[in-house]
Amino acid sequence: MKRLFLLLTMVSLALCTFAQRSERVEYQESSARNLEPEHSMMLTPLIADIKVSPTKITYTETEAFKEYPVAKGIEKLMPDFKSIALSRAAKNHKADLLVGTIIDIITNNEGYLEITISGYPATYVGFRNATLNDIELVRQAKNVTSGKDNLDIINNPKNTQIDIKK
Repeated sequence: MKRLFLLLTMVSLALCTFAQRSERVEYQESSARNLEPEHSMMLTPLIADIKVSPTKITYTETEAFKEYPVAKGIEKLMPDFKSIALSRAAKNHKADLLVGTIIDIITNNEGYLEITISGYPATYVGFRNATLNDIELVRQAKNVTSGKDNLDIINNPKNTQIDIKK
């Protein structure tokens, strides 16, 4: 009995010792308001004139489309094909853009596309920083919505105070 009592006493002492022993956990936190410096940039708008050639050009592109026989579903590719033809026509005529452009698309006798571009080649000239008058003219041009407003601006180009929100 003494042995049993001694054994129970030792077990309860061991349990008490383990129960009181806890794992140490540390936690630390700091908070502060954070303000990151902003890096912002303001670009000055750039204005350029366009010099348009008086000679209308015609350019037909076939080479870029030789891998694409005309078949159902090809119309999904047309915006990309038109861009390719326009780009090559401008490059071929050393132009930055084409004014009054007409795009004709046909299927040739071999079953491939031929895209013909016609228009007036133009280049940007006279780059300069925009003035307040330039910015006001651009703002008004963006707000123009219909024919009469266009005529008001065309007939009064120096009048930058046209009421276009009639």
